[in-house]
Amino acid sequence: MMATSAVERIDYWQASVLKEMELSRAQFTHFAFEKHVHLDYHIGVVSHGGQRYHHRGSEYRLTPGGLSTLNPDESHNGQSLDDSGYEALVMSLPTGYVQQVGEALNQDQLYFSAPILNDARLRGYFIRLHRQLTLHQANISPLEAETLLLGFISELFYRHGKLRNLPTSHAKLSGAQLDDIKQQFHQGLDQEFELEQLASSIGLSKFQFLRQFKAATGMTPHAYLKRLRLEYAKKALMRGDSATSTAFELGFFDQSHFNKAFKRAFLITPAHFQRRVTP
Repeated sequence: MMATSAVERIDYWQASVLKEMELSRAQFTHFAFEKHVHLDYHIGVVSHGGQRYHHRGSEYRLTPGGLSTLNPDESHNGQSLDDSGYEALVMSLPTGYVQQVGEALNQDQLYFSAPILNDARLRGYFIRLHRQLTLHQANISPLEAETLLLGFISELFYRHGKLRNLPTSHAKLSGAQLDDIKQQFHQGLDQEFELEQLASSIGLSKFQFLRQFKAATGMTPHAYLKRLRLEYAKKALMRGDSATSTAFELGFFDQSHFNKAFKRAFLITPAHFQRRVTP
């Protein structure tokens, strides 16, 4: 029986939504990290196998099911639990970005409360986000990408950060502000929007805007815009417009992206829907 060959490899990506953020997928069999520190916040999971490391005088074991969270300038090492190796997905968040999140949460600084979190929901969120920002980032809009990223980071620190003096204000979008955003969406269905652009148009930070828009509508800006596009798509198909022109005019990346989104929403393909509703 042939022995499995050792794999020592790291693949890197830069996410277009945040140029300073580093994303990686690593496969290790025997490679061991010496003691080191990072300038940024590091978040990671192992998809198979396991990693052990020393951090602040204790040994930790990261296995599928856990979420690793390391603050900047915290020394640690790392190696496989056994000879079978492991695969890890890692996100490196720049301190400047985290500082902006902290300011929105009324925090001088943000820190993770523990090096390993047992939070299945956030772990699943992280894996989906990592996949979207690496393997599928060509098919994700800037609005969707930053909505996903900011949503994850905010929830992570809300649930597992050392937060003090959280803001008690329950600020809401005014009717005029909400109408302004909706009008931008209705009039720009074929356009790409960015969170910063939408927020600044009504005088808010992107962190405030994301939270207040979701509170007002029950949906993120990206989800709201996507649904609008699909609703307009149904009307276009009922008028007899082609699926190809509809996808293009309503801002979908391509025909395949449109078909998948339409079927996910309405349980029917655009072509089948059109055959059912037109003479």
